[in-house]
Amino acid sequence: MSVDAPLPFWEKPGSFAQDAHRLLVISYHFPPDTTIGARRWEKLADAVTHRGWGLDVITRSPTAALGDALDTLPAGTRVFGVPDPPLSAERLEHLLWRGYRKVWPNRLLDENTPRTSTPGSLRVPQPRTESMDRSEIPRLIRSPRDVLRTYWAWVDYAHGMRWARHAARLALRIVRPGAHEVVITSAPPHMTHESGRLVSVATGLPYVMDMRDPWSTQPWLPESVASAHWYRRAERHVRACVAQAALVVANTEPARATLARAHADASDRIITVMNGSDSDPLPPHRDAGQFSIRYAGTIYLHRDPQLLFRAAAHVIAAEKLTPAQFGIGILGKFAAEDRLSMFGMAVEEGIGDFVTVDPPRPHRAALEFLSAATMLVVFPGNNLLAIPAKVFEYVRFDSWLLAIAEPESGIAQLLRGTSADVVVPQVDVVAAAIAARYRQYARGQQPQRVGSDDRFSRTTQARLLLDAIERIVAARGARAAMKVPLVER
Repeated sequence: MSVDAPLPFWEKPGSFAQDAHRLLVISYHFPPDTTIGARRWEKLADAVTHRGWGLDVITRSPTAALGDALDTLPAGTRVFGVPDPPLSAERLEHLLWRGYRKVWPNRLLDENTPRTSTPGSLRVPQPRTESMDRSEIPRLIRSPRDVLRTYWAWVDYAHGMRWARHAARLALRIVRPGAHEVVITSAPPHMTHESGRLVSVATGLPYVMDMRDPWSTQPWLPESVASAHWYRRAERHVRACVAQAALVVANTEPARATLARAHADASDRIITVMNGSDSDPLPPHRDAGQFSIRYAGTIYLHRDPQLLFRAAAHVIAAEKLTPAQFGIGILGKFAAEDRLSMFGMAVEEGIGDFVTVDPPRPHRAALEFLSAATMLVVFPGNNLLAIPAKVFEYVRFDSWLLAIAEPESGIAQLLRGTSADVVVPQVDVVAAAIAARYRQYARGQQPQRVGSDDRFSRTTQARLLLDAIERIVAARGARAAMKVPLVER
């Protein structure tokens, strides 16, 4: 580290000196941030230190008290922050939006009209979907809405680029030659990867690009940024980052295969490292007194529970069930605030008496809720490359698992060969799977957990990643040794 090296906002003292072997991770999401993206490297931290590395993390500066969110990190971990205030353009947009609301309060969108996902954005009063498939996005700007999407795509990249450059500048003040061995970026936000590329170019450190989600190969975009400009920027930055990377990590096999096809010259440097299941103790299974289908978490784009409700209505009618015998419990909310409520969907399907929807709870309370499930459900999505992190949690419960997914999806590939019910998103097929499990339950058969082999383990996945990083470090050391003159050896 340089003389003017910054101080971390959090550090757990330990046996790792500043000049010990260390990894530098740049991840916009990391504790005390509680979003799902923060968990990947939080959970990998122990495995890193067990390999003999100290860990330095650059993340977004916390905006609230730290609490105990970082206490589980291992000794020798240091966490540095980079602020992320809005751009001037974003502040101006927010002011314009506030003025619009004051001048035309009656022209706001009605409660059933989807809104854009850009905070504080000018919301045009016209119905629209939450997202757009790549094939639906026009290549040319043809309408006022296309202009807005292109503008918001520009803001998205400008905002991300600013944070990435600030993170890279901080990293260059932290890096100590001979101590830091690898720079790693974990994203989204996707422009985080640019910070790792910049650090690698400036220092010569090997660069590991950990892609929690696809970038230029993303099959859909939020409607507010769905523009050809977004993809053009993505393709340009991905090419540069992949070219610099010593290792590119995808978190599902379909995502790896797609990346390898897009970057054939780098295919031997692209591997799959899934999120994996933890070994933390779970609450013991408890019988809810009924056949209970449960889900906990935010429901994002295109993960719609209405298909489940419609299939459940068929089962309820066919089996002549009562709410005492059968129920669906959901703990969570829609990511899009203006969608028809989940309970409203259940009422539409005629099963309002069978469905309960409660607001999100802390993680431990959510685990207690899930422990009473006879069957856990994973809703279908339109991103076939992704595997929701909750799948790795669900496979640990003593419950049947219903995964509504296309056969070529990452979820289907992961669960192939297990006892999970992996079914296509068709009402009759979903209903048949539920009915079959209900009859087993009615005969007294108890559900069993799905995840009993090593492929689900986060420990196994961490070993794959850290083995690959060790090979990179060893190869770099070997190259450095070859360049040292014999008289200095």
